[in-house]
Parts: sequence; C-alpha cells; structure tokens
Amino acid sequence: MPRAPHPSRKTFTRFASKQPFQFGLPNVSSELSQSSDNSPIYFTRATSLLRRQVLATASGVKIKSDNYRFQVLPRDGWGERDFSGKSVLFLIPDDALGDCVGMALFFRALKQRFGDIRIGVLNAGSASDIFALVQGIEIFQLFISSAQLKNFDHVIDLSEMEGWRDIATMPVNPEEALCEAFGLPPVPLEKRQLPKGTRLKVGIVPMASSPLRTLPPKLVSEITAMLAKRDCDITLVLNAYQGVMKAYKAALGPLAGNSIRVVDGFKTIGDLVSFVAQQDYLVVADSGPAHISKLFQTPGTGIYSSADAKTLQGRHTNLRAWQSDFTGPHCSAPCGLAKLRATPDGKIGCMGSLGLPITALPDTPEKSDPELARALVTNKPVPCVARLETDIPAISDLISQDLAKA
Repeated sequence: MPRAPHPSRKTFTRFASKQPFQFGLPNVSSELSQSSDNSPIYFTRATSLLRRQVLATASGVKIKSDNYRFQVLPRDGWGERDFSGKSVLFLIPDDALGDCVGMALFFRALKQRFGDIRIGVLNAGSASDIFALVQGIEIFQLFISSAQLKNFDHVIDLSEMEGWRDIATMPVNPEEALCEAFGLPPVPLEKRQLPKGTRLKVGIVPMASSPLRTLPPKLVSEITAMLAKRDCDITLVLNAYQGVMKAYKAALGPLAGNSIRVVDGFKTIGDLVSFVAQQDYLVVADSGPAHISKLFQTPGTGIYSSADAKTLQGRHTNLRAWQSDFTGPHCSAPCGLAKLRATPDGKIGCMGSLGLPITALPDTPEKSDPELARALVTNKPVPCVARLETDIPAISDLISQDLAKA
C-alpha cells in the first residue's frame, strides 16, 4: 500500500495579486515567460528571485505565507506508481544546467514508459529552455497558480532523489539516479558522427561556474592555435555573466587566425543550447555545455578536474573524457568538490590550494571574493586545474586523433 503524501522539503510563498502580472527571467527565451490567470492564489519558491526582488515591493500583491509546502509522493513509492494517463508536477530542486539536463533526459524516459503522461515542472528557472526540449512538457518557470495546480494528480519533489543533499561535495548523475528510482530504462542513444569532407564547426567552452572547473587560459590558447592549423571554424564562448570573464579573456591573449570567433556570452540559455546543437565538435570544461551535449550527442572532449568524469558523463560517450590526475598531501583529483569551500575563519579555496584536509573546510563561502576568483582562473589555479597545463600536449593529441576521423 503506497504511503500517504508528505510535505515537500522546500517552502513556498503563497501570494495573491489584485493586478494581472507577467514575469520571465532575462536569460530565458521570451516565449517561456509566465502570465497570471486570474487565480485567487499563486505559489513560488520562498527563496526565488520572484519572491525576493519582485513580490516584496509589488503593488497589489499580498503575501499569504512563506511556509507553504506541497503534499508530495514519498520517494519509496515512485517506482510503484502507474502514471499512465496521469498529470504529474515535478518540483525542480535547483536550476543548475547540468542537473537539469539529467532531469530532462529522465523525463524523456518517463514519457517513453508512460506515453500518455502529462508532465509539468515547477522552479525550472534559468534551465527552462532545457526542459523545453522535452516534447509536450509544461514549464512553470517561477510560479504556478492554484487553478493550474488543480490540474495535476500528483506532485513529486525531486530533491528527495538519492545523493541530492550531498551534491556540493559528491556529484550525482540525475538521469541515472532518477531512472533507477522510477524503475525505468533510459532512452536509447543515437551515436552522432563527425561530418566528413567539410570544415568542422568546433566550439570551445572553457569557463565553468567555479574556479575548480574552469580550464587554464594557457591550455585553451594552445588548443585554439592547434585547431586553427587544422582549418576548423572555431567559436570560443566565454561567460559575460561571470565577474572573472574580462580577466580570463585578457589572460588568453591574442588568438591568431581568421577562423576564430570569440563570443563573450549568449543572451539566453536557449541560445547556448542552440549553439551546442549546431557544433560538429566541442571542447568543454566540466560545465553546463558539457551536459547539454548529451541532449544532442554532440561529439567532443570534456576536460575534468575536481569532479569525476565517469559519474558526470554516465552512460554518455559522445565526449571523450580527460581527467586531471593531480595527487597531493591533502587531496587527489577527482576529489568530488563542485564549489570552493571556506575555513571557519573565512579562508576560501580547496584542500589543495589551502593545504588543509576537507574536515577543515566545513562550509561554502558566505561572501564572494572577486579578486581571489580572478586569480584562481588566471594565474593561480587550484592544483588539479594547474595540473592540466602539464597535460597540454597529451590533450591536444587526444583532440587531434578525434578530428582525424572526419
């Protein structure tokens, strides 16, 4: 007998609005923006941008509660349910692109198993364009109305997935974890080959959201020079939304060649998704685009430092993985850290950069340190990232071998 629903882990804000409203994040495609529907009540995550920056000062809005929790199906019953003909709303734990790619792949498997299921996602946030690739999915970017909520038979909180609580120190493969939790086989993969007899479009995406995973500028410069000699059309994509982008671009230095295009960043995640889909080959850091490549099976090379490539890539072999093999007195790559950590007295770094065991780094930093971040991605990388500089010839050879197949 299935257990009764229980409260969701995260709290939501219940609010009412006397005036019609529309909202969408600036980095999400405009067609995925949301509008009110005259419902008496709406729900958004208590920590969401909508709650913190819009509702607090919006005229005509009344906050009813910041402690609402949805009644959700217990984790131990996910695999026992028959979702045929049912409407299921999934609460998305966060909008990190890599995690949401795994969830989108899981939704494809769910639709493969239950062809007539109706799927909705709440809290899709900046990853809304990724979920839009799943046919027939209903996307609630930041809020859902009481009228819309009534249309769903079940609510499932994906933060109950195994390993989610420890994801900052031990990466999880959401596609694998969720397919296992629901007792589903994943969707079969179609191998994508490099086109032959044509100039290859090669995308290089070296910047990640953390200095632990951003590629050294020297490595990127030399890979770009090697590719330019191979008569490829190269697009180097940076991230204008990160405060370290200008320093990173300066550290790259001049990139010679008419076939090299540098893009400071894309306006929306949808533009980034389209870019990944259109490339013939990718060279990527452990970042969102590396995961997005799974959706299209775009060939390439993924270069990994602190996180384990085998865990993150899972069953997907479209990217050949290069893993940093740094070993030091306090850590060995991959250590599992997704983000920088902090000591109790505020020093920021990782085990290798600070010369401390993980037990001395109990928390993630409360405040950002822009100067430190710039240094870590330009001239003082953490040890596992610095190790990649010594691997430049071997990494270049790996990429050359792949491209020779075209």
